[in-house]
Amino acid sequence: MRWAIDTAATPGRWGDLWGDTHFAESLARALRRLGQQVTIDRRDTRERAGRAEDDVVLALRGLEIGPPQPGAINLLWVISHPDDVTADEAGRYDAVFAAGPHWARERADEWGIAITPLPQCTDVELCHPGRAEGAAPETAGRVLFIGNARRGAHRPLVEAAAGVADMAIIGTGWENTPQAARLVAKSVPNADVGAHYAAARIVLNDHWEDMRRAGFVSNRLFDAVACGARVLSDEIDGLTELFGASVVTCDAEDEVAAILGADPDELWPDRAQRLAAAERIRVEHSFDRRAATLLEHALALREARVGASGRSSTPGARRWWPVGRSRRR
Repeated sequence: MRWAIDTAATPGRWGDLWGDTHFAESLARALRRLGQQVTIDRRDTRERAGRAEDDVVLALRGLEIGPPQPGAINLLWVISHPDDVTADEAGRYDAVFAAGPHWARERADEWGIAITPLPQCTDVELCHPGRAEGAAPETAGRVLFIGNARRGAHRPLVEAAAGVADMAIIGTGWENTPQAARLVAKSVPNADVGAHYAAARIVLNDHWEDMRRAGFVSNRLFDAVACGARVLSDEIDGLTELFGASVVTCDAEDEVAAILGADPDELWPDRAQRLAAAERIRVEHSFDRRAATLLEHALALREARVGASGRSSTPGARRWWPVGRSRRR
């Protein structure tokens, strides 16, 4: 089938750096490996010629998204900023997925709409323990954070770590902050992120407050653990079940100094255990697994339409088609 992946990313060079863009590119490659034709749209290409001929439009819901495409199977995957999603918006799609299981259950009950939990994931081609050999020397063996400074909002864990640790920051917006001395680069190619995570002493992670509250686990955690890294993160539901002991959490800024000053081997599992966790994440939480789930739902929706009409037809207005639980692959 012909797929369009609709993202909130802006056009041009700035949009090239968006996490949504990298996410869409990895998902597109996984769908293509399943024999699908995929185009990625940003805000400026949603009206492109040929969009009306796409069979499936998958909206990756971040900061904003375009309207569903008439005539297509419309899928919504809420991957961030869940507080912005409304019942009216979700109800316009044929199937809804959410990266926060707790949020999915609550909104499904509240809105009367089927919402399938579908966590974020990692690109196994880019994130694996062997990437350590390609890490840049300025980040290898250091506490590492890859992410931008937040305009008008603090990143307490990162800011606390910068004051006590041998730390490297890669990201934009840090130039005029107290953490500027830790800045080694404003960006890194997405293809190289796994190399930095695999070679870091400890990788830092945090969440937007609305995502943390709703249980939307950051894709940075999937990437870092898939590389065999030790990770220090703020707390969020589901971490232990997903990542085992590879992720240590703290909520208080004054805990950061003690954690980063300790021997990592006293707080994190040994390398063999971290490699086992990395393999499990790569097997169970890859873009290939997510693509297979999305394709299965899209095929079921298409079959339901054909079965309902006896022939292929343009869909009428409806809230959703019930689809059974995806088979485990």
